[in-house]
Amino acid sequence: MTKQYKARQPVGRFRTGDIVGGLTAAQIQDLLQRGVIEEVKEASETKPAVQTKTTKEAKVDG
Repeated sequence: MTKQYKARQPVGRFRTGDIVGGLTAAQIQDLLQRGVIEEVKEASETKPAVQTKTTKEAKVDG
């Protein structure tokens, strides 16, 4: 999978929060250095959400 970048500030046709694409490597490096965009971390690198137990166990009198 290729790296993805998110706009931290409006840049060109992209708004803040948009995934930025279609740029050359030189443009990406320039925007990264200026803090205009940031690399999006993969989901596997982030902390997984905590799952809560949604079902209840019923006690059965036998």
